[in-house]
Amino acid sequence: MTTDIDRYLIRLRARLEAGAAEYGDLSFQKTTPTLLDEIQQELEDVSGWAFILWAKIDRLRRAAETVQPPACEDMD
Repeated sequence: MTTDIDRYLIRLRARLEAGAAEYGDLSFQKTTPTLLDEIQQELEDVSGWAFILWAKIDRLRRAAETVQPPACEDMD
């Protein structure tokens, strides 16, 4: 059975191999500030995509509440 970490490592390896095929070892020649900028841009992408997913989940939750409102604690 493949675990979550196994699936992650498989995907990571595939991305690294694709990058190496396209760019070779050019990434190792980049300066530290350039690499830091690349990382910063990736983190901005991740947080942006996370917000989009959050918004979709929030809409789904609100839609579900119109079908079945939250449980009422005082049903006496």
